Amino acid sequence: MKKGFWLVLLAILFGGVIVYALWYINKRGELQNNSKDSFIPCNSALVININPGVALSSKIKTAFASDIQELEKLLLYKAAYALNNSDLISSTSKVMALRTEGKDKLVSLFVMDNKNVLSGSDIVDFLQKNFGKSAGTFRKYDRYKIYSLQAEKEEIFYAVEEGMVLLSDSELYIEDALKQFEQKSEGIEQQAQFQQINKYFSASAGLNVFLNASCFADLLPMFIQTKKLFPHLDIASCFRWGALDGELQEDGIGLNGFMDYAGLEASFMKTLEGQKPGEAGIDAIIPADVASFFVLNLSDFKAYLTALDNYRYNAGLIEQIRKRKQEYTKLLGKDYETELKELLQGEFVLVNMAFNERESRNEGIVIAELKSGGLCKTWIEKIIGNHARLTNVHPDRYVHKYAVDREQSFTYYTCPEEDMPAVFWGYLFEGIPAKYVLIQDNYLIFGSSEKVIGDFIRSYVHRNFIRDTDWFKKIKIKLSAKYNLAYFANTEMMMPYYKAVVKKDWKQYMQSREEALSVFTALAMQWSNEGGILYNTSFLSTEKSKDRKQPHLLWQTKLGARISMKPVPVTNHVTGEREIFVQDENNDVYLLNDAGRVLWRLALGESINSDVVQVDAFRNGKLQYLFSTPSRLHLVDRNGEYVGNFPVTLKADTKAGMALYDYDKNKNYRIFVPCADRRVYLYDIRGQLIKDWKSGKTDKDIVTRVNHYRIGDKDYIVYADQYRLYIQDRKGKERIKISNVFDLWENTELYLTRRNGKMVLAFAGKDGAVNIVDFQGKVEKVNCIGPASGFHFNVADINAGSDVFIFTSGNRLSVYDLNGKCLYEKELDAAGLDFPYVYRFSGVDVRIGLLDKVKSQMMLLNLKSGMSEGFPINGDSPFSIIFADNGNFYLFAGVDNGSLIKYKVQR
Repeated sequence: MKKGFWLVLLAILFGGVIVYALWYINKRGELQNNSKDSFIPCNSALVININPGVALSSKIKTAFASDIQELEKLLLYKAAYALNNSDLISSTSKVMALRTEGKDKLVSLFVMDNKNVLSGSDIVDFLQKNFGKSAGTFRKYDRYKIYSLQAEKEEIFYAVEEGMVLLSDSELYIEDALKQFEQKSEGIEQQAQFQQINKYFSASAGLNVFLNASCFADLLPMFIQTKKLFPHLDIASCFRWGALDGELQEDGIGLNGFMDYAGLEASFMKTLEGQKPGEAGIDAIIPADVASFFVLNLSDFKAYLTALDNYRYNAGLIEQIRKRKQEYTKLLGKDYETELKELLQGEFVLVNMAFNERESRNEGIVIAELKSGGLCKTWIEKIIGNHARLTNVHPDRYVHKYAVDREQSFTYYTCPEEDMPAVFWGYLFEGIPAKYVLIQDNYLIFGSSEKVIGDFIRSYVHRNFIRDTDWFKKIKIKLSAKYNLAYFANTEMMMPYYKAVVKKDWKQYMQSREEALSVFTALAMQWSNEGGILYNTSFLSTEKSKDRKQPHLLWQTKLGARISMKPVPVTNHVTGEREIFVQDENNDVYLLNDAGRVLWRLALGESINSDVVQVDAFRNGKLQYLFSTPSRLHLVDRNGEYVGNFPVTLKADTKAGMALYDYDKNKNYRIFVPCADRRVYLYDIRGQLIKDWKSGKTDKDIVTRVNHYRIGDKDYIVYADQYRLYIQDRKGKERIKISNVFDLWENTELYLTRRNGKMVLAFAGKDGAVNIVDFQGKVEKVNCIGPASGFHFNVADINAGSDVFIFTSGNRLSVYDLNGKCLYEKELDAAGLDFPYVYRFSGVDVRIGLLDKVKSQMMLLNLKSGMSEGFPINGDSPFSIIFADNGNFYLFAGVDNGSLIKYKVQR
């Protein structure tokens, strides 16, 4: 009997164990299958799924170190951080949700996976151990426990239920989260956008972001004055929800996903339905120096206008638009809108050029692409005529001129009505009053002031467009090439505007964190339509740009390619004004006037390898430009046309380039060209060979230009091959025989200087020593820098009356007297110093100009006082400095891989 009892009891216990094991396995699986989104209340405005391994970049951490420290002091984030770094929480993603409660309270909810899904005591014990016994205080909420945790004046709440840990600074948020789960588990229907939101996200992304538009519209006004930012736009009506994948990269923060606006008839985004995303070309006309711009890119402009009317009707805006258009009909004429509609292509841009803080308004332009600029000009003149008649103003009062220089001016007009872009194309274009209007090429440009019209014209003349700026090029590659709507901003330039539209507390924060916020350099957002879904890509960049506005920059003109030579100041023989001659790496030469306007452009096909000199070929006071390229000799007039039988093809190619001399200053020019056949050829100004010149062949390839010196009553023609120096007379006969053997670099420069009371030649050899040759044939070697893999050498007077030797090599600048004594030596913050040019500002102010080709920086150095004010500045070509009639000095140089600048040098 006893035996049977024990067998029955054992069977019952065994069965109980099996039942418990089955229940445990089933319950554990059930709890493990619970998803975090089941606990996210439907009224959450923003939900962020944080995947394992995601972290802020080192740049952002460093910039906002103090803010991060303050955040980590908050009890809620202390507890969340402690749990996340314990072994009690699964290493899966964590969810943070945000919403507003009450009038202006922002609250957070963290949802994390509990490793021990069947027990919450480990979590409670952990929080008690780390935050005190108060962490064990709880109250019942239905069948759940909600714990509270207090520290000083802070109180947070948490629950450990259904395999999850919920943590919030709002008890109500915890309640709603548990209620949300309870309803879902009971099969009660939830809002569609909160069901399995993970299906919208990429598991490989660092972050997943979910936006609930109706609630997000309540959250945004806590930070931004939405009516100031969007006076006629209801953000809640733009989209229903959005799902975005985020990446925290070293060079910025990226978001990529889509927004759903299906069923929202009053959504502005419905105006983009049916519009195919495309590549926009309007950035080819937007000025470079802008703060931000919106681009609207339409494949079917007429369909957009129909959709815009429908949107305005559903948004309750149509009546005020109809009223305004009726007023337009009276003022501008019956068919004003139809005629303009036929001229528009479909690309539009609103450009913020600056923010007027005193008046709290943007200065800028609105640009629309045209099918015909000529026909649009006719349209403008027609509506101005109608407006003038009705307002009893003479039409000439509407017409204005902007003079770029004495030869070129642009016509623009007073715009009849300032709200035309917003009325015609949507409130996206409000905020920039259309006070003036300009037609340029096939673009219609509305401007908020005469100043911005002038700024646009100058950018157009100088070819300085946004597509060539470093910040825009860097952020553009982060986005898709095709889109319907896009926003680009230089965040540093936009900061005054951003501070003006945020709420007061956030404005104070931004003012106190300007240095930290400067880590963000650019912002870009774009939207592309497909069906009822709007695909969105955004990027907030922390990558530094090379764009740096120089305070003394007078103008910058974009050319076709990087400038390949030192700009040459020349004289306009008609006006006497200074002009600039320059060549780019496409082998095109340009003549620009002193205002930076390109007067002409000429394709050479080869790079210039000589000085560019002005000559009076016809002895009539009109000047031409003479120079050589490897295979030809060129003579070009001031209109960019070749003179006579030029260009002249040389007998053989030249590396050293031509040199021109006027022996007797009577304009009987002589042009020497050393060629690859080891002969020196002599031409007259007509390009004809001089028969009396009888120079023989050199022993090796010629490595210098041909130089002419007159000492006393004798002329000396001097040049060298790699190993030998030749000194001849004007007919090519040897005047002095030099028997010494040298070893010279290609393109060695020969200098005439005075040493110990007599004239001598000075030139550097490969060994870093300077060779001194007098005109009796005596040779002396002066040791200076020693052997170097590469150096540049100049001889000039920087020492009040006596020449010195100037060397650059790598990052080192060295100066020696003519006997080899080192006078100055300095290692500069440079990597590849180019030729040391010398500039004289006064009898006692002489400076050395240097280009660091590696770092693309220009330096101007006084050996006594150091680096000149304002230097170094960005630049990628050798520079020229001229003295102007107004007493100022101006620098001309290449910058930014293809622009020429004029820069005022500080004395």
